[in-house]
Amino acid sequence: MLGSLNKRRSHIVMLFLLTLAMVLPGLASLPVIDRDEARYAQASVQMAESGDLLNIRFQDEARNKKPAGVYWAQTAMIKTFSQDDTRKIWAQRLPSVLGALLTILALYWGGLQMVGRKAAVIAAALLATSFIFVFEGHIAKTDALLCASTTVIFAGLGRLRNGGGRREVWVIWIALGASIMIKGPIGPMLIALTLGSLWAWERNLKWAQSLLNWGAILVFILMWLPWAVAMYFVTEGAFFAESLGNDLGGKIVSGQESHGAPPGTHSLLIWATLWPASLFLLPGLVYAVKAVRSGSETTVTRAMRFCLSWAVPFWVIIEIMPTKLPHYGLPVFPVLCLMMGAAILTLKHVRGFSVSRFVSGLVFLVSTTLTLGIVLFGQSQYGPTDTMWVSYAICGIAGLAAIIAAFCLWAGKTGFSLGSALFASMVAMIGAYGYILPNIDAFNASERVAEAITKFAPDISPRDIHSPHYTEPSLVYHVGTEINVKGDAPDLSKSQLIILDLMQREKALIYHELEASAATRENCLETSEPIAGYNYSKGRAVELIILREVPCADPRVSSPPEAKEDRPAPE
Repeated sequence: MLGSLNKRRSHIVMLFLLTLAMVLPGLASLPVIDRDEARYAQASVQMAESGDLLNIRFQDEARNKKPAGVYWAQTAMIKTFSQDDTRKIWAQRLPSVLGALLTILALYWGGLQMVGRKAAVIAAALLATSFIFVFEGHIAKTDALLCASTTVIFAGLGRLRNGGGRREVWVIWIALGASIMIKGPIGPMLIALTLGSLWAWERNLKWAQSLLNWGAILVFILMWLPWAVAMYFVTEGAFFAESLGNDLGGKIVSGQESHGAPPGTHSLLIWATLWPASLFLLPGLVYAVKAVRSGSETTVTRAMRFCLSWAVPFWVIIEIMPTKLPHYGLPVFPVLCLMMGAAILTLKHVRGFSVSRFVSGLVFLVSTTLTLGIVLFGQSQYGPTDTMWVSYAICGIAGLAAIIAAFCLWAGKTGFSLGSALFASMVAMIGAYGYILPNIDAFNASERVAEAITKFAPDISPRDIHSPHYTEPSLVYHVGTEINVKGDAPDLSKSQLIILDLMQREKALIYHELEASAATRENCLETSEPIAGYNYSKGRAVELIILREVPCADPRVSSPPEAKEDRPAPE
């Protein structure tokens, strides 16, 4: 008994350190990601600055899309770690780090009761090193926290099915309330789909009757109802009309914001988003199906039925929805990892699933090639050339480990395969987030523009800056809330600084119009050095300059910037 307890403690410490090793590198140096992270981060900054915890705004626009949970969490971090209006993106990313840690520990906690200690620790390690999980753990938005809350619900329900009691009931209801405050109906929808599927499958939900705990239900209601009532009156119902009608409803009936894709997209993307755990995806699914079809009524069989009831209905829904983003499947990934953990433990003792192992390994090698190839392409196209060898070394080592993992799976050496896959991920993820991505300056144009403005005009207020071409939310975050990023015609009589994109063909005309306007005030133009970058939100290069008026006798007066012949036409 004591030995088992010590092993659990060592597993918890190991998983805690592994998760931190995956999500902490690059937390402060990774550029603010356009556009979702930048919008969340900026709205949280405005909430902290205004002290208004109800109205969620991006500049002067109401952001009535998601509940306030993540904004409150980020605001708390801003108040704790920021001073004098300094914006520290690492502080706003801390809630996602905490969400990642909670997810891993909750999966292990639930897995202990469902599939045993060894399979649970394997499942948690697979999830902690998976691509989309590590990415979401790095950025300041809702999905890491949502995954934490839904995984706690899953773990609580799984333990409740296997003899859990009052503690699990309270955990489930509190996690469900938190999920509503983070992303609205996703948590309740998962519970409803899972319990409905289990009832249809087993015709027995007596184990779930203990969920009717009125004290826990009252706490659950108090977690979100006061906020919901307040938001209804403060926004005169606009929040719910926009969040449920336009945001959620729009995603269900059409592809929002150019994110539409056909059914099957998530099933194709999962080989990359769940990498490297996807190496064991098909064996895990085959194991789960064989377990539930075996006719036995063991703890593992019941666990696999529960896992399939959680994963399959939700997966069908996100595949049917026209709007698709890679992170939509994240609430299902812990469950898939639990299936894979049980399968790996079985394959270490019994050689089987030969077809699924072969196919899974083959597709894994293809997804590895594409994933690491994209990293190297970004480095070669937009990163510094003098340190390119480091990126090749990182991807080369990770790629070699992935190849070994696939061949070991084919050879039935499941333990070696697992170790190699985890090693490949650690090298690739820590290297990419800690070194490769922070050093690609082309992706960090907004921060470099903000730094250039500080040198160019250190005392200027953001309200006196206009950026009509480059309007990314990250620019608002780095420069300040009051910067004008509307596409209006630039006018130096109204704005002291103007940011132009030289890649726009109309720039020469705009420059001469501004020059002529300045001449009417007996002034000339001073321009900064160009700032080259890549706007990945729009898929095109940018070359930004900063303009301002100065007296014509001022030695800082600049010549008109020269257009480059190879600049592409604007989209």
